[in-house]
Amino acid sequence: MAGFHVTLVSNGTLLTKDKIESLVDLRLDKLQVSLWASSPAEYKKNYPGTNPDTFWKVVDGLKLLTAFKAERQSRLPLVVLHQPINRHNFQNLGSAVDLALETGCNAISFAPFNSHRGKLRLYSLASEDERVLHESLNKIRRRLKSLPLSHNVDQTLLRYRIGEAVWEKLPCYIGWIDARVKVDGTILPCNPCNLPMGDLNKNSLHEIWNSQPYRYFRRQTLTRKGLSALCQKCECEFCCHVPANLRLHHFLKWLSPVIRLTDKGGLCSEH
Repeated sequence: MAGFHVTLVSNGTLLTKDKIESLVDLRLDKLQVSLWASSPAEYKKNYPGTNPDTFWKVVDGLKLLTAFKAERQSRLPLVVLHQPINRHNFQNLGSAVDLALETGCNAISFAPFNSHRGKLRLYSLASEDERVLHESLNKIRRRLKSLPLSHNVDQTLLRYRIGEAVWEKLPCYIGWIDARVKVDGTILPCNPCNLPMGDLNKNSLHEIWNSQPYRYFRRQTLTRKGLSALCQKCECEFCCHVPANLRLHHFLKWLSPVIRLTDKGGLCSEH
């Protein structure tokens, strides 16, 4: 084993018997099913133009997966029901917990809604909605203490506390700790960032990791000015890497004077 942990992200609509058997036999580590709704009515609002009965197709697929895992006495894949929070579902997040229990999921996760640079702003929460949401998430967190479900409520509340404009509050260290490898060999700094750092068909990962584009990206992500510029190409709203960046910044902020001395750009002078 190479030590890789594999997560498959899906909308759950293709969880047929054959595919479920393959996922279990392959011993996939984690399956994250993204579902924006907890009922057919919510599904219709969040997926306009789609048959609301598709909601039940996802639910039945999750139940089938749970049953097949039990039959095979398999712990894997761990199944996470994931719900991006938007204006159509934020008042009903408790039902998402109920659905995760009903379908036999191992965990539930939430995420602030990413409007994709305003293209989906219609689904975003208003400021007064966020106050209601915080109360709801705190209530759900208390409930989850007595339930057999893992969750990310603390991380979700942290992302809301930092806010949508993450680049104004926190440097980004993702260029040092993560990379996204696309199926065509393109290397990107992270999932929401569409800036190519290199191509594995042409260079090794070691060469790409230490290349000029990666070095320049890392310099940019340490200042507000650099991050603001990157936001034109990277979807940094409510960044999913906030918890990791905050932990790193707690320690690395003390290295700012050293970085300023070793880089003419004064990288951390703005944070």
